[in-house]
This record gives sequence, C-alpha cells and structure tokens, in this order.
Amino acid sequence: LNTMNKITEYSLWEVLEQIKSSLKSKRLADVFRFTSFYPSETYGPHKHMRIEINYVKKGNCILHIDKESINFHEGDIMIISPNVEHLFEAGVNGTILMQLEFLPEIFSHLHSNIRIDTEAMPTPSFLFSKENRLIKIVNNINVIRTVQCIINELEHKGSHYQYLVVMYYAELLIFLYRYMHETYLSICTNDLLRKAICYIQHNYQTDINVNDIAGHASISERYLRKLFSQNLNLSPLDYLNQIRINKSIELLKNTEKSVKEVCFLCGFQSPQYFSRIFKQQIGLSPREIAKSQSPLF
Repeated sequence: LNTMNKITEYSLWEVLEQIKSSLKSKRLADVFRFTSFYPSETYGPHKHMRIEINYVKKGNCILHIDKESINFHEGDIMIISPNVEHLFEAGVNGTILMQLEFLPEIFSHLHSNIRIDTEAMPTPSFLFSKENRLIKIVNNINVIRTVQCIINELEHKGSHYQYLVVMYYAELLIFLYRYMHETYLSICTNDLLRKAICYIQHNYQTDINVNDIAGHASISERYLRKLFSQNLNLSPLDYLNQIRINKSIELLKNTEKSVKEVCFLCGFQSPQYFSRIFKQQIGLSPREIAKSQSPLF
C-alpha cells in the first residue's frame, strides 16, 4: 500500500512538472491583478490570444462584441475566448475588476496529460471557441474563489506555487465544464436554442418570461417550447427556474445573504413562489439549505 501511494504521489508531481515545463516561456498567466476604471472609461477595441476572465468586484460595465452590448454588474464574471475582438466600457460610477488572462495552452495541456472521460468533458478548444466567444456567469462562488486563489499564488509566489497554480487551473476548468454542462451550452448545436439559452443565462436574474426569450431568438413561443422539449426534455420555464434554483443554492450555501435577498438576486419576484419551486426541485426549503451550511468567506 505504501509503495502504491508513493507511485501515485510521484505520478501526480510528474504530471504537474510536465505541464509546467511545457508552457511557452513557462508563463502561468500574463495578467493577474485587481484594476480600477474611471467612470465611463473605455479600453479597446482589441483582441489577443489569451483567455480573459474578469470578475466585477465593484460597479458595473458593458462589453461590446460585434454588434452586441452585454451588461455586467457586481458579482458577474465574463470569460472572453481567444481572438475575439471586444471593447470594454466602465459604468457611470466606475468599475473594479479582478482580472486573469492566460494562454489556452494551459487548459490544453491539462486535457492531454490528465486521463479524463473525453465524452463527458469537451475539449478546451471547443469550450473556448467562436460559438462560446463570451460566457457570462452570475453569482458563481466556486469560479470566483478559484480565480482569486490563482491570482494570490501568482502574486505571493510561495514555495512550489507553480504546482498549486496548475492544480487551481484544473479546478477552474472543471468548474467551467460543470457550468457549461448544467446550462447545456456545451452540447447545444441548434443555433436558435443556443441563442435562447444564452439569453436566459445572461438575464435569469431579471424579470424575463417565455415571450421575452422567444422574441430574443426571433421565433414563436410554440417553436421555442418545441426546441426545449426535443433537445432538453424541459419547458423554457422549467429550464429558467432550474437555472435560478441552482444559483440560489450556491448563494445560500456560500454566503450570508438572507433567503429573501437570494430570492430577488436570482430573478424570483415572490419569496413564496421561490420557496414553492425550490422545494419542488430540491425537496427541502431554502431555509433548510441555508441552515445546513456555513459560508466559505
């Protein structure tokens, strides 16, 4: 047993060393910082080879990509794929971002060196492609925490920090795979359905309805319901509520926000309706989930 443990331990270090050594110039990140923008300050348009992750720590901002303008508020995360031209615009009260930019080769090396179920986990090149040129994530404590850990290690450079950063990148990749899997974006090949799903993901915290979703996808409500039923075996409303409930669980588990605060943050307009849908999907009430957990930070 001791010999087996030593082999396993050695293999892990060997893999970490191989990934670290194979990076161009051994760069674990090109940008890792907190940065402030003045009110209405703009940056760009520009594009680069790096994957860019920005967490809105304070304020709000707008990202302009092609003819689209996507709003981001405090607590939101934007992930911009490589070679996507974008223009950043700070909000009227300014913006503070936590930024991490790194070459996609880090994820590619993780995918090729670590044995995983490739059918269950799409390749990083598919995950960060033109189809997924911008991923907006709201209230995801796991992704925020992991990005913060990477930045902390890169800033302080403690003993063997490179190996820990590689492991955090693996953790980040898994959380992103999980997010894409839970939202069905990684398996969605129908452009109209993808457009509808992206709209829900970007706006679930607001008071949207099925008519809004169908209108954004430029299709009828009837056809929208057909697409969801055929591809996801869910109605658009069921999918919307599923996303809202998943986000509410993250907040209830990992923050000290009240049930009422979580209700409205996740797009529900009534605490009573929120509690009813929550119990239908989870089998427990929001208060029971909140009481069973202690906040991460």
